[in-house]
Amino acid sequence: MKRIPNLCRASLRPVTYGLLLLLPVAQTPAHSRQTQCQVKLYRLVGEYLHCLMNAEAALARGQDPARNERIRKACDDAYKKSYRAALKLSAEGCPAVGDTESGAQSPLEQEVWQTVAEVRGMVAGTPPEPVPGQLILYNSCTQPMKIMSPTSSTINGTTLQPYDSISYPTAAGGGLGQNTPNTFMFAPITTDAQCAQVQCGNWTDIQAAGQRMGYMWMDNTPGNDNLVYAAYCQPTNAAAGQCTTTSATPCCGSQMNYDKTFGTTFEITPNGGTNNNQDFVDLSTNFGSGPTSPPTLCSASGANPDDCVTATANIFFNVPIGVTMSAGAGCTFPQGGPGLTCTDVSCPDAYQYPVDNKQVACPAGTGYLVTLCPGTSKLPALGQTGATPNKITVQNNLSKSSPCPNGNTVTIFTSGGRQQVVQPGGGSVTFQGDYSAYPGLGLQVNNWYWTSENLPVQKGPPQNPDNSGAQFMISDQCVLSQTPPVYGKGIETYEISTVTARKTGTNECLITVNENQPYTDAVTPACCAPPLQNMGSVCTGPWGVTNNQQPWPPQ
Repeated sequence: MKRIPNLCRASLRPVTYGLLLLLPVAQTPAHSRQTQCQVKLYRLVGEYLHCLMNAEAALARGQDPARNERIRKACDDAYKKSYRAALKLSAEGCPAVGDTESGAQSPLEQEVWQTVAEVRGMVAGTPPEPVPGQLILYNSCTQPMKIMSPTSSTINGTTLQPYDSISYPTAAGGGLGQNTPNTFMFAPITTDAQCAQVQCGNWTDIQAAGQRMGYMWMDNTPGNDNLVYAAYCQPTNAAAGQCTTTSATPCCGSQMNYDKTFGTTFEITPNGGTNNNQDFVDLSTNFGSGPTSPPTLCSASGANPDDCVTATANIFFNVPIGVTMSAGAGCTFPQGGPGLTCTDVSCPDAYQYPVDNKQVACPAGTGYLVTLCPGTSKLPALGQTGATPNKITVQNNLSKSSPCPNGNTVTIFTSGGRQQVVQPGGGSVTFQGDYSAYPGLGLQVNNWYWTSENLPVQKGPPQNPDNSGAQFMISDQCVLSQTPPVYGKGIETYEISTVTARKTGTNECLITVNENQPYTDAVTPACCAPPLQNMGSVCTGPWGVTNNQQPWPPQ
């Protein structure tokens, strides 16, 4: 599997969120042919991206498409020429991947084109184009998406951010099973505050005993919010009960149970058929023949065991979806072509019952673009939640006596790039906000620690002893989860301290940072610093030796 980076959004994240920007390393790389080649490639990629972005802007201004295409080709030609020249500097340092001499795209060139496509999606709502031999999943929804798969542990659990995409080569070794179905299910990710607004417990239709029916996924009666519930709530029988309880796995929010039993369903079988030269793709909704006429129950008298469902079978639709194929692929569409589109549960392009003939056959090597929320088909809007944001207090219980001057202070990184420092010995800071979704809060203990990576000291690149760092998400029920820092190689905060949370009142939560000795004081010898300008005490190694002789990194 290959994740396509979103360079535009990544550059904005430090402004939009409170991220941990740990102290960088100043280093002067050796001027070898290898590094010269790498420097050139970095610059070339930037110039190439700039050239294509200018072409996008010109096209949006109304430039003649034929002229625009010539400009894009000039961007390509200039990049390829410079790229080949850069590769000649060091075959070992910057090896050519792909037949660049024949004009085929190099991996860097592919990344640039895919990045342009993603930025186009963010700016103009236009998805990328299908690429032969690739399955591209593109999220045009405004909500992040969880991808579930009952057929692949590699696919299952992947998160797709808005306007982000993931690419899977359809050939062997690309992450997809060959000549076997690969199932993708999609469901939006909601925060606890959004979940409180949706109020999944009011989805009473699915809580009644009996078979699931299409109307339960439709907004066809006055005052009925089934469309909202179907989009954001987990609708299995177990979850229907969980909606009305305080279960640890509710119908939505940070503790959502993505159990691979629901969600808009796309399926692809690459390189199948008698001669392994065909791809098969399809969508499924399980709608049946009408709002109150679901597929035949297997328990019914005379039911065909190959064409029936159980009473607990789900409807497989919640997110609008579209599938397009690369130009000239020559696919066969039983329901009529040239693509697959499902914008509601009664979708005629999808399997509505087990043996419904809606499978599309394409020549192997065809490219597929799966777009979530295509065009104007979006998820039901979530207005501003009426829930009161959590009042969050961060208390620093680290000792005032630190091996390092001014050590053991804690820096909090919150939304909007704001930073606050909490003094040790019980100091605290209180603020409000919803930090249930990644990246949440950034918490950093300001001491000098070796990183978790065993890098040589002052040898290309030099070692970077630095502050700790980590991201902490906190639900509206004051449940804490943690991940490594967004940026930086410092040791994680939860390795050198103990971070806990507890509810202290309605919409009030206390986060405490406590010592985790001996690692809280396991700083670099004499609190030495990276080899940066104006540093009084610079680390000389060896890596991992701490002032209190503790094994490093923490065991």
